Amino acid sequence: MKKIITIFLLAAVCMASFAQKVSYKEIKNVYSPKDYVKSDVDPYSVFWIGLESFGAPGTGQLIMKETGRGWAFLGAGLVLSTTSSVIAQNFMDLIEKDASGKWTITDADKDKANGYLAALGGIFVAQLGLSIWSCIDAVKIAKVKNQYYQNANGKHASATLYPSVNFVQSGTDVSPAAGMTFALSF
Repeated sequence: MKKIITIFLLAAVCMASFAQKVSYKEIKNVYSPKDYVKSDVDPYSVFWIGLESFGAPGTGQLIMKETGRGWAFLGAGLVLSTTSSVIAQNFMDLIEKDASGKWTITDADKDKANGYLAALGGIFVAQLGLSIWSCIDAVKIAKVKNQYYQNANGKHASATLYPSVNFVQSGTDVSPAAGMTFALSF
């Protein structure tokens, strides 16, 4: 676990040192994540930001200097983890050794134990949902910020596809031919 945390922190420091400061709030209405095209000037790796935010909700947002969002996701993850630990400890306290040496839960505590297990299942689902939400949010922010940096550096690619009609001569006849035109600019 220490190695994973160390890797996350090193990646955060490296990625944050290359990034310029611009707030997502300032540019979110100008750029759309759907229009993002990867470029060599991108300061944020969309894949790694997403992976990091899935593994530890909020870290991707913190790397991209979106501290409010980052701390909100990180705080929610911490609350869910702490609650999970407390409930798991309460469940473990119900387990006792019986006369034959087997670990068991008394009949009086079975309903309480089932409640703890249901709560743990709910918290697991909530943690998974938070991780997915954080990942999607971080990827969206990375794409928008990368587009901003592409435009700021004057390097961006765009691709357009539109229908076209050309006239083709075959022998003595000229007939229209429908097609698609693909334009790629760097």
